[in-house]
Amino acid sequence: MDKLPEKFNKYSNVRVNYRIWINAEGGESVLDDEKWQLLQAIDANGSLVAAAEKLGISYRKAWGDMKNAEEILGFCLIEKQRGGAHGGTTTLTEEGKRFVKNYEQFHQEFQEAVNEVIIRLKKRLKQGNVPSGL
Repeated sequence: MDKLPEKFNKYSNVRVNYRIWINAEGGESVLDDEKWQLLQAIDANGSLVAAAEKLGISYRKAWGDMKNAEEILGFCLIEKQRGGAHGGTTTLTEEGKRFVKNYEQFHQEFQEAVNEVIIRLKKRLKQGNVPSGL
């Protein structure tokens, strides 16, 4: 019997979703994908206001998230400079840039590991294997 294309396999539409976040020892959220995207948008736009608008969140939430993360971490992620007629700027500190870059690498490595686990899951499902102990 010919092998069916992957799109006709009964598990081809199975997807795994997950969220990653970093908490402090006390459980307070330090960084999650939303805050990571906010930091990236600040870096790209040079403005907390523009970053918040781009992500569809309020300035108050964006500012509060950054302030809370900085308080928990004990160092600044962003620097704000007030501006005159043309407005101010917000940039990432060197530590903020380092934090964003390392979180990005962590996220990528985590995704690669998840992809490998998903491939193994789909293979077991196709083969009808039942893990021992069940």
